[in-house]
Amino acid sequence: MNSKSLIMLGLAVAFGLVAMLLTRSMLAQAPTRAEEAQDILVAARDLKEEELLKPDALKVIRMAKSAVPAGAFTAAKDVAERWVKTALLEGDVVIEKKLGPKGTPPGLVANIPKGMRAFAIDVTEQTGVSGFILPGHRVDVVRYENERGAHRAESILQNIQVLASGQVFTRAEERSLTTRTVTLAVTPEQVDILVAARGKGTLSLSLRGVNDHEVVARPEPPPAPAPAPAPSPAEDTRWKVAEEHRAKLERELAELKSALAAKAAEPVRKAVRHVHIYRGGRSPDRVPLGGVAATETVVATATAGRQAEAIPGLDAAALQELAGAAQGAGGRQPIDAAALIRQLGGGSARPGS
Repeated sequence: MNSKSLIMLGLAVAFGLVAMLLTRSMLAQAPTRAEEAQDILVAARDLKEEELLKPDALKVIRMAKSAVPAGAFTAAKDVAERWVKTALLEGDVVIEKKLGPKGTPPGLVANIPKGMRAFAIDVTEQTGVSGFILPGHRVDVVRYENERGAHRAESILQNIQVLASGQVFTRAEERSLTTRTVTLAVTPEQVDILVAARGKGTLSLSLRGVNDHEVVARPEPPPAPAPAPAPSPAEDTRWKVAEEHRAKLERELAELKSALAAKAAEPVRKAVRHVHIYRGGRSPDRVPLGGVAATETVVATATAGRQAEAIPGLDAAALQELAGAAQGAGGRQPIDAAALIRQLGGGSARPGS
């Protein structure tokens, strides 16, 4: 080893010794101060929600003052008759935010924020998001209505806090609940909106995501149509006259229809014309025209043996010819008795009614 290396090594050792001596001197001069500590109240065992704090459930430990959280308590008497709002594990520091309000009973009443109201809504598997709406969640309230066949849905409230789901108002774990009601924290004005909306249609809930508190602007409804202007006095008078005239025509038409129906219901009487046959001084025989009956009457007279005195100017041959004509017709076609008598030239025929 040469002289140069020996010199460098000696300098390094000398500098190290000087540094060590300076450090020891500085440490000896610094005052030794112990860090301040204080008594802190912690859970002596696991505590459930709504459990009243009793002395056996708490204990006091010492903790560095710098590590003490805000709102911590130092003695059990400070939390007497308070109840647990959020579950605590053994050793957790008891702080104000984890306890229910002082002087209030455990339950839903203590969880309603100041100035708010609790309002329950009936839900089903569909309207309640399959039971996944739990206390502490945020939801939107949607109203559905079917008015005169027009289906319409509208979000009437947004970003509403859920206080309870059924009878559960604290959420011990993330799970679905089989429930028929969901209780919301709403303002008095929102209570009026919900009551009116429930009377018009079904209410449904839509679940919001974590930290999603944005209120979505809804489109403005279309303006209502302007009311029709009131008619002037002259138009009103003309309208009344027209209505009276229309009512009069309707009455007259109804009366005419009634009269026609009554007339149509009457039996139709067909006028029958007759022929009077004179036989000498005897009373004339009245025979109807236009039918087989006239011919049958004449034939019957002929077959009865009544000769020329029955019908003056009508001999037996003429009656026989009249009978043959009647038998030739076979009774299938009407025979005009007056025409036959005129054709045969016997007697006299005078129509009558």
